[in-house]
Amino acid sequence: MTDENSSNKVDENRNYQCDLSIRWEHIDSSILPFDDLDKEIMCFLRYNARMSNAEIAKMLNTSEATVRRRINELVRRKIITGFSALVDLHAIENSIKVCIRIDIEGEKLDSIAESLAANPDILSLYRRRGQNQLLLQGLFLNLETIQEFEDSLARREGIIKYDTMVVSKAYKKDPWVGI
Repeated sequence: MTDENSSNKVDENRNYQCDLSIRWEHIDSSILPFDDLDKEIMCFLRYNARMSNAEIAKMLNTSEATVRRRINELVRRKIITGFSALVDLHAIENSIKVCIRIDIEGEKLDSIAESLAANPDILSLYRRRGQNQLLLQGLFLNLETIQEFEDSLARREGIIKYDTMVVSKAYKKDPWVGI
C-alpha cells in the first residue's frame, strides 16, 4: 500500500480516494515536510478521524506505536491542526449558501473584516489581493436572512457595494458544511 500509486486509487479497504494524495501527486515528494507513511496516515484520518491508531496500523501494515508517534509528530509540527466531525448542515437546516464580493473603502477594510468574521453565518472570509475587496461565503437559513444581511451591508459605513451570488447547486461540496 505504500507504493507511489497506492494512495491515488480507490482502495478496497478504504473505499474512497484520498484528496490529499490526489492534490500532492504532481509535487516532488522530497519537498513535502512528511513521507509517504505520514501521508497515508493523514488520508485515513481525513476520511475518518475516529479511526483508531490500531486500525490505521493494521491497514498500513505497521505498528500502533509507529502510527501514534507519527500522528503526535504531525500535530506537534502543526501539519495536523485538529480532529473534527463533518456535519452536513444542509441535511439539518436546508441552508442557502451564498458567495458575496464586497468593495470597501481602504481604511475601513480591516475593521469591517473583523466584524464580519465574528458573524456565525459567515463560513469563510478572504481579502482579494490588490483590491479593497472581501470575498465571503455564508450559510443562511432562508432568503429573508440573506436579505437582512445584505441590508446591514448596505447601511454600513465604508462599504461601497456588494454582489451576492446564491449557490443553487454544488458540483463539488465543501466537506465541512455539506454544501
